[in-house]
Amino acid sequence: MPIHSIDPGLLARVNNPSTRDAAFGAFYDVFARRVYAYALRMTKCQDGAADITQETFIRVHAHLKRGNTIVDPLPFLLMLARQRMANVRRDHKDTHEVSADDLVVDPYHAIHAADLSTHIGNAVEALPPQLREAFILRYYDGLPYEDIAALLTDKPGAIRMRVLRAKAMLRSALLHIKEAEQ
Repeated sequence: MPIHSIDPGLLARVNNPSTRDAAFGAFYDVFARRVYAYALRMTKCQDGAADITQETFIRVHAHLKRGNTIVDPLPFLLMLARQRMANVRRDHKDTHEVSADDLVVDPYHAIHAADLSTHIGNAVEALPPQLREAFILRYYDGLPYEDIAALLTDKPGAIRMRVLRAKAMLRSALLHIKEAEQ
């Protein structure tokens, strides 16, 4: 069973106009955490991720009210969340991104941090946005390359390459942990 599968009966009730409203709460319960986790990993802001999750489900409900149906819910939900994140980024043009060259990094902080997940999380956050997004969709959300390609409007081969580059950068960024253990 794929990681993003849903009970066909629930999907049928959500797609049926007469049972949609009664089933939508259960639909939300099944997917809200996944959408929130994706938005949080991409925005690094709990409030922003919560807003994006809420707006995503509002858009899904409106999509269904217009008479449309949903075939594969998770990729559809992530696509809507991704579009909302792009709109938020576009609307907040006044923010200034800090480049890696502007930062002063203490190399000893990473060496002395005890929690491996912190190291991995920091390394994933340091990936360039395109590589980070492909990596997160593949390994955190468990989507197949074809679904990621459709979501990001690219070819599956390009997505595979982004994921491979992300893994190589993560290997390099986490090499000091392996060397410290030896």
